[in-house]
Amino acid sequence: MKNRIMVGSAIAAVVLLAAGAAAIAGPFSSGSASALPSTCGPLFYKGSGKPQFIVVSDLPLQGAGRAQNLLMGQAIRYVLQDQYKFKAGKYTVGYQECDDSTAQAGHYDTATCSSNGRAYASTSQVIGILGTFNSGCSKLILPIVNRAPGGSIAMVSSANTAVGLTHYAPWNDPGEPGIYYPTKRRNYVRVAATDDFQGPSMADALRALRKVKSVYILQDNTTFGKGVAQGFQSRANKIGIKVLGFEAWSDKATDYTAIAQKIKDSKAQSVYLGGLVCDNGVKLLKDLRSVLGPKIPMAGPDGWTPESATLAAGSAAQGFYISYAGQPLSKLPKTGQKFIAGLRKYAKFKGQMPPYPVYQGQSAQILFNAIARSNGTRNSVSQQLFKTNIKNGIMGTFHFDKNGDIVPLKYITIEQLKGKAAVYAYVVVTKVNA
Repeated sequence: MKNRIMVGSAIAAVVLLAAGAAAIAGPFSSGSASALPSTCGPLFYKGSGKPQFIVVSDLPLQGAGRAQNLLMGQAIRYVLQDQYKFKAGKYTVGYQECDDSTAQAGHYDTATCSSNGRAYASTSQVIGILGTFNSGCSKLILPIVNRAPGGSIAMVSSANTAVGLTHYAPWNDPGEPGIYYPTKRRNYVRVAATDDFQGPSMADALRALRKVKSVYILQDNTTFGKGVAQGFQSRANKIGIKVLGFEAWSDKATDYTAIAQKIKDSKAQSVYLGGLVCDNGVKLLKDLRSVLGPKIPMAGPDGWTPESATLAAGSAAQGFYISYAGQPLSKLPKTGQKFIAGLRKYAKFKGQMPPYPVYQGQSAQILFNAIARSNGTRNSVSQQLFKTNIKNGIMGTFHFDKNGDIVPLKYITIEQLKGKAAVYAYVVVTKVNA
């Protein structure tokens, strides 16, 4: 059973928010470290001796989202160095930051994701993965590391939202989610709510905040973009927002004014952009605004973070609504606020804090705690992920269900771009029985 709780801005009514074959233990050695590809940076470790295990992050470090993803790496370093002192229980742990993107693509690259996954699986010291950022990359890495030698490698994502990675949705690809777990054992959890919550929440927000009665949907044809757009479409149909179009935009296009004119001719009262800002999103926004004008509300999911990347569209970005799959940072508990302050100091970061580095800090704590509770094998760490029970953590109090999804509350935050920042506008909270 699901109970949807919508908490709006000042103009909205406030509602109360509510198992192991070969062990991978053993001393770190430079020979085994070389199995990690050149996409991975140097080992980060300041403990005594050499680390027994390596945790890797897998994030796109090139393209429009680079700034946020580099800060996610800093969040991991901060947790490992300042909070855990390079130890998870009795085990010493080092960290390597790995890039799954290419300069040419400007975002994650499918071949790189796959080769990274194979390298993690074959490097015996790798005991956990923090990532990926993009769901499409996780879909490539997950089945590789699920059947890794020595046992399935634990994987914790702070940002994946594609439903099919963990559970059923009507728009899932055939065989999902089972195809990602060839061993039949789950080794993946995520702290982000999924697109069967994120997409619908923006439909609710547009209806509540802007009273829209129709929408034109564009999506970038990625695993994430199409899926979240379908979630939005489903909810729009249910609450009486007429969907006047659903089509893809190409990130290779040099001009989007023709599709903008098509939207204008449809007389749609709003536009939803399911996809990634790094898929030529700045150009898309500029061309849409040049035809549609400044007043028609436009919105998109967390693929439009970091907000600074979308703000590069200048005046075309003003008023744009962005959802992200978690609590509003301003409403995190004291533990969360303390973490944000600590991360700012550690990373020497100024400006508006994007959401996912904060959630990455929570993910890192979850993984290091699972390692600490384990017997030092890959399978054991994966099993411990599902025994996670966070109380008053960075992201509040929660645990994971049998699928690896966060429960019992699913938070989707809505921000609106104004000036040089994004301001809180709305939040939808769904409580599930789990």
